[in-house]
Amino acid sequence: MLLKPPDARENGRAMARGIVALFLVVVCGGSATAGQQSTEPERISLSQAIAIALRDNRSLKAAGYGSQAAQDDAATARGDLLPRLDALENFSYTNNPVMVFSDLLLQQDFTQSDFALNSLNHPGFFSNFQTQMRLSYPLFAGGRIMAAYRAAGLAADAERWQQIQTRQHVEFAVIRSYYGAVLAEQRLAVVDRAIDAARAHLKRAQDLFERGMAVNSDVLRTKVLLGGFEQQRFRAQSGLEIARSTFTHALGDEDRRLAPMNNPAGAGEVVWSPDSFQLLVKNALAHRPEIKIAEDNIKRAREAVTIARADYLPTVEIAGVYENDSEHLTRAGNNGALLVTGQMNLFNGFATRAKVDAAQARLSRAQVLEQDLRHSIALEVETAYRSLQAARRGLEVARRDLAYAQRALAILEDRYGSGLATNVSVLDAQTARAQTDMRLAASRIEVAVDAAALDLATGSEPRSLSER
Repeated sequence: MLLKPPDARENGRAMARGIVALFLVVVCGGSATAGQQSTEPERISLSQAIAIALRDNRSLKAAGYGSQAAQDDAATARGDLLPRLDALENFSYTNNPVMVFSDLLLQQDFTQSDFALNSLNHPGFFSNFQTQMRLSYPLFAGGRIMAAYRAAGLAADAERWQQIQTRQHVEFAVIRSYYGAVLAEQRLAVVDRAIDAARAHLKRAQDLFERGMAVNSDVLRTKVLLGGFEQQRFRAQSGLEIARSTFTHALGDEDRRLAPMNNPAGAGEVVWSPDSFQLLVKNALAHRPEIKIAEDNIKRAREAVTIARADYLPTVEIAGVYENDSEHLTRAGNNGALLVTGQMNLFNGFATRAKVDAAQARLSRAQVLEQDLRHSIALEVETAYRSLQAARRGLEVARRDLAYAQRALAILEDRYGSGLATNVSVLDAQTARAQTDMRLAASRIEVAVDAAALDLATGSEPRSLSER
């Protein structure tokens, strides 16, 4: 049979189909690449993470609002130290004989006819618009007003220290979650390396089995080990997603896919502080925000005692009043007065005594809590100090053990290929190498986090590890 050469129309159709297919490949491939890129998290440094948290963390924002509210309360208390000016407006429409007589006098519109007995006893309904301007100032209040003002200022100062404390805890939470995500990634990488090594050994065992130099149990045992590593990878992948979510929550920016830098510089390389434990405790007691807050609480409790005792003393107020009275808001009567008012409680069922006793008890409580806080801070510093010390020594051991494990595995792999070592020995060595690899990663992160914990315990500002 003779084949007909393809005509130009068929060639054109084939070329068109090829172009369309190439276009679809390019578009689909580009979409897949873009999809893969969109799922890749944005890598940020520790200093960038802290900057985001200081801007977006909700706990820190709430602390800022609390501090602002306390400052406004102090401004409110300061207002009680200044004179007070009030405007009062009152309208009455009555036929009460006393009130009608008084309103006529206040309007300065009293006439001779208003003395008629019938008008005095049975007046008609009468209206009065009364306007008053009252300027008052407390001359003496037993120290209550000034004590309340000082207490409000101390409360504002305590809230300011509370905001600082919240910021330090937020920064520490960022550091801990940042390196938690780093550790989760490194754990996944360790498992991947273990899987690769197990697969390589499985291939070697299969080759030796096919050549009659190994038994089938070597292959099966290696498959079991590989399956265990694969299970660990599932858990490591899940742990990585949880660690990244925890990290973004600490930042207060859950809408973005953020992740720490790959193998950030400085992890595990913190320089050991030359300061002695006693000096660290001394610095903590001088700089911890909790100490400042406790001291403010004691001072506020003392002011509360002053406020309670003020009830034993009289209060004296001076006031100036200007009054305008009219019936139809046209012609009006005017009057003024200067008033000095004194008041003192003589007996209230021993309520003042109970109030003073309660204030004294709260003062004693604040003092005891402040003393206990000092001991608690010293314990926190000691715990952080010794934990960092142990972490650094553990890091040295982990580095040494990993070198031992890698060397042992290499020796056993070579001996297994020569028939001088059992498969079980190689599998045990692989497991030991994976464990020491993970211990090293965990030890590096532990040093970084424990160093930040020591900064927090001593009241120092957390610093990025590259700045330590």
